[in-house]
Amino acid sequence: MPTINQTQQSASRGSSADEQSMGLRALSPLMLLCLVVVTGVAFWFFTQLQISATEQSVFGLLNLGYTVTPGETAAQVQAFTTGSLDRNQTIADAIGWGVQISLLMLSFSPDTALMMLHRKYNVGASASLARSAAGIAKIRKWMMIILIGGDILTDFVFVTQGHDLIALHGLIPSLSSASAAGLILVGILYPTAVCFVTVFVGKYLFVFLEALFERLRGMGAAS
Repeated sequence: MPTINQTQQSASRGSSADEQSMGLRALSPLMLLCLVVVTGVAFWFFTQLQISATEQSVFGLLNLGYTVTPGETAAQVQAFTTGSLDRNQTIADAIGWGVQISLLMLSFSPDTALMMLHRKYNVGASASLARSAAGIAKIRKWMMIILIGGDILTDFVFVTQGHDLIALHGLIPSLSSASAAGLILVGILYPTAVCFVTVFVGKYLFVFLEALFERLRGMGAAS
């Protein structure tokens, strides 16, 4: 029967042998700093873009004349806390910010982190933990599908709003014009790019930041 220390040492050896961040240690602090700046700017810009585009789509679906720009997203927090938002603005802001928080939770899943921590220091996962993790993961999965899937659709509407894409010839649908195919392609690429940057680029921002701190700490200890 292995002891807790033996299990911890075994897990530590296993994680170090399959450590995915080893490649980052070959990068200089300057390279890591550049990666932090690039991913940080991209994450900040696309976060505002995602929130404002989703809100604008909601306003369009509700046939309202509101116009939202990416620079307004920070001011919305203060407006919400002071009660300055009307009913429709509150609905749109809740959806826009809710999707962004959902994307962050997808990037940094606490369920996955807890499971990894448990398995690191235990030989096998307990039955209760497995049931709880499976139940929470199933609920989170469907919530993510509904919320992010709906955001993708609203972003598609945001791109294609005001354009006729499909024309009916009797019962047979066809593209309304030669440019409709390109517009549909842009409508697909836009939410894909926004979701990719807000999920993966945001995640790697903290990976690069952590690696940079580790390098600087190592240099300080060596000196």
